[in-house]
Amino acid sequence: MQQATLEVQQRDAFGKQHARALRRDGIVPAILYGRAQDTLTIQLNARTFKQFLRTHGENVIIKMEVGDGNMETVIIKEIQRDPVEKQVLVHADFIRISLDEPVTSTVPIILEGTPPGVQEGGILEMPLREVTLHCLPLKLPTDISVDVSGLDIGDAVHVSDLSLDDDIEILDEPERVITMVSQPRMELEEPEEDEEGEGVEGEEGVEGEEAAPEQPVEPEIISRRRSDDDEDDE
Repeated sequence: MQQATLEVQQRDAFGKQHARALRRDGIVPAILYGRAQDTLTIQLNARTFKQFLRTHGENVIIKMEVGDGNMETVIIKEIQRDPVEKQVLVHADFIRISLDEPVTSTVPIILEGTPPGVQEGGILEMPLREVTLHCLPLKLPTDISVDVSGLDIGDAVHVSDLSLDDDIEILDEPERVITMVSQPRMELEEPEEDEEGEGVEGEEGVEGEEAAPEQPVEPEIISRRRSDDDEDDE
């Protein structure tokens, strides 16, 4: 896991109105806690923090400089974003760590390659986009790459298929599906029409009788998409 420096300032005011006022001024309210020390209420420049995230991502060991030069070793625990305008940062939580003690953190999964099954009409699905790891901070990867270039229709990659260092523990259930290539969905065929746009009458139709409306035909389901409800939530 890479390391980077980030400067923040302490704040003394609290409450939702104060937090909204900070955000209007381009400031992100945040807190710092952990390691049986006092919780600090802090703030940081929104533009600077966005640039920091673009450069380093969220999985980074931060040497945080708090106001008067006090240095803290921390990681990002959570970033809250506006539910509509995702680029708007609402709040951030940082947690103190020790480089000599294991931490638990989520790491994003990145898919690499194009599955042959997709070229044959299959659908690439990704039910699990991140995994939870437990290890020393410097061992924590920024992300995990999964090669999908060998997946045919019906194939899947599970958590148990991930190959990480022995001293990195994966906390997700081994049988959870990370990604899979599903069967293509079947579509109903459009009814044939004559030149005047009317449906073609069946050969067995009786003149003077109105044909009974046909019941809609359900397409045969070749493969049913696996639901997250079938898996245990974390």
